[in-house]
Parts: sequence; C-alpha cells; structure tokens
Amino acid sequence: SCAYRSNQWRYRGRCDSIQFASDRRIFLAGFGLYGSSCGSAEYSVTVELKRQGLVLGQNFNTFLSDGSSSTFPVWFEHPVQVEADTFYTASVVLDGSELSYFGQEGMTEVQCGKVTFQFQCSSDSTNGTGVQGGQLPELIFYG
Repeated sequence: SCAYRSNQWRYRGRCDSIQFASDRRIFLAGFGLYGSSCGSAEYSVTVELKRQGLVLGQNFNTFLSDGSSSTFPVWFEHPVQVEADTFYTASVVLDGSELSYFGQEGMTEVQCGKVTFQFQCSSDSTNGTGVQGGQLPELIFYG
C-alpha cells in the first residue's frame, strides 16, 4: 500500500520498498537510510535491488544510528549497473526496536546532477513506504 499511515515509523522486520527509473545508465552503490529518532540505536539491515523480480544486488549488514536526523549509508557488496529507462525495485528490511525518522512530501520525479529519476510505489512494500513518504530517502550512485 502506498498510503502514508502514521506520524511515527517503526522498523519491525517488514519490507520498505520503492520503484525507480533513471534517464541514463548509473551504478547504484547503496542506499541512505534514516535511523533512530530516540537516541543511538543499532539496526540490522538487508538491502536489495531487483528488476522484474530478479535480485541484482543484495547485502546484509548492521549500522549504528546516532539519533540525528542524518541518513546513514548502507552499501551493496558490489555496485549494481542500472540501465536507463527501466524500473528497478529498491528494498530494505530493517530490524531495530527504536522509532525512526522518516521522509514526507516525496516526489515522483527528482533531478540530481545530469540524472533524472522517476519514482513509483512498489507492491513489495509492506511497511508503508511509498512515493509520498517513508524510508529509502537516498540512492547512492555514480555515473
């Protein structure tokens, strides 16, 4: 569901996911994720990138959030090549007991340098993330 449903966000081992496409070929190195809004906390995280259901990149890691509203980078094992004008599904499953920061007022199209991204909701998202709000605030990439 793409509906934005809560004024707090909790990671409970459910999937936060969104679809994106870029207008040129890029290499996706990881995601920037929100951390705890209640002081420092550790999270276990699985990141995944899929195209048409096929897993192209994945990694399992932990990260320590310092309680700030900054995002925290979580990397794939290897950067994943993303072809132009093709939708990919970015997914993350975090486990941690603390409430976290979250994004609001998300956009369907974002320009970053010479690359334009389009975003769509993902049916894989079972923790509430969609275009309008939630997690996955940053794609870490290079051209």
